[in-house]
Amino acid sequence: MLAKIIEGAVVQILKTLQLDRLAKQIKLADVLDKGGIKHEFSELIGMLGYWLIMLAVLVTSLNALQLTTAAELLQQVFTFLPSVVAAVFILIVGLFTATFLATTVRTAASNSGITQPHLLGQAVQTIIVVFTLIAALKQLQIQLVGEAFLIILGASSFGAALAFGLGCKDLAGRWVSSLVDQLSSRKR
Repeated sequence: MLAKIIEGAVVQILKTLQLDRLAKQIKLADVLDKGGIKHEFSELIGMLGYWLIMLAVLVTSLNALQLTTAAELLQQVFTFLPSVVAAVFILIVGLFTATFLATTVRTAASNSGITQPHLLGQAVQTIIVVFTLIAALKQLQIQLVGEAFLIILGASSFGAALAFGLGCKDLAGRWVSSLVDQLSSRKR
């Protein structure tokens, strides 16, 4: 009963602070909706608090019943939860930053006359999302993903540079030449 009362209080406080409106502004509500989650963000945090309290009660009950193995297992789950919450926070901030920077890059590229500003903005957003995922996985103590990603990124970058350099050297030469001409005409 106490866990349900605390859950209701947390939800009311977060609704008063207008956390749901902020979640809609940063498009977190859309992400949750696409994932099949029909609850508002404040309700999710309230449910998280409820289950944390229930887990603490369960660990205490198992210790009282002297079921130490089960209590230790649940204690490890309980101590791992802050890493999960931090990883989710990293994901939320990273997705918000990726969206903001992609919009900024698209606007700046469009205003400066660069062709394909949408493609450039999408590339920035994709890169930030990938690095956000790596940071979240490192927070969860999954280290191999970061190293494997760097190997794959290096190999694909090398392959793309080699293909571009060998396959499009005439096109690349003309592109660099026109870029140098544009830069030199702006300096005059």
